[in-house]
Amino acid sequence: MDGKRATLADVARVAGVSRATASRAINGMYGTSETMRDHVRAVAARLGFEPHTVARALATGKASAARRERIEVLIVDPDPAAMSAKPFYGRVLTGAMRALGDQDISLEVRRVAEAPAAPGTRDDDPPFGRLLINVSGPAGAAYARRSRTVALGRSAPGVTFVAPDNDSGGYQAAMHLVSTGRQRIGAVFGPPTPCALERRAGFLRVMAGAAQTVVAADGDFTRARAYAATVELLAREPRLDAVFAACDVTAMGVLQALREAGRRVPHDVAVVGFDGSTLAEAADLSSVYMPVEDEAASAIHHLLDPALPAPGRLPTTLTVRGSS
Repeated sequence: MDGKRATLADVARVAGVSRATASRAINGMYGTSETMRDHVRAVAARLGFEPHTVARALATGKASAARRERIEVLIVDPDPAAMSAKPFYGRVLTGAMRALGDQDISLEVRRVAEAPAAPGTRDDDPPFGRLLINVSGPAGAAYARRSRTVALGRSAPGVTFVAPDNDSGGYQAAMHLVSTGRQRIGAVFGPPTPCALERRAGFLRVMAGAAQTVVAADGDFTRARAYAATVELLAREPRLDAVFAACDVTAMGVLQALREAGRRVPHDVAVVGFDGSTLAEAADLSSVYMPVEDEAASAIHHLLDPALPAPGRLPTTLTVRGSS
């Protein structure tokens, strides 16, 4: 090294890894395999690298807690009340924290109205890993290039994801409504995200097979829009006798509109939601349950150990309650 003391950056460059990976390998931290640790340590020994004692303390979490590794949960949702109004996000954080256990890793939650095309200048110090929610296309790919990344729901090609079987969930909801004799079925679908589109596809596949026309409106997973959409549906089909809501929050808006219109649930109109959240239990709402906590935990486990098999799809199950 031309008489200069070798640095961690030198070790990373020669070993062909990032500086963060080199640090984790030298310190024997999570996220590096035994083979990687042996390789990086051999390079460090060859270069005569000696870890600085203070730097080592920071890397192993024995110094300031502010220097802990972190996993960023990046949520794209235009609803400013999303974190309090949508149980889904709380369930994600519960599953993520469960997976982390007592490991010295912090969760950093960030909600933005729109996904930036690429990480900004703040990404000069990327987190250990990222959990992406509602981030697709170029943005998902850009983040994946900067740090370990797993998406909840399909993102960009090549980005590892874990998701519920939304298509099957939509299919189950539709089959339930058709099999219980509902004839004039409406739907308040979700925004154009992969998960919402999959639910729509499964639902409409049953409707097409049953030769039934669906009176549908687009929603955005908010109660306000679902309320307005249900008012529209009733104006278009006053004899509506069933509604599929693409999420439980949407179902709350549907139920409010039906109640104000004097329509009894389930006697006049059956309602089925999607999520299986505490909202569904409290409202006695039939809903497709998706294991959100398990989904998030699986994603975190994969962030910590990318050698694990890709998480893939988790099963969904319709729970029938008093609303249908």
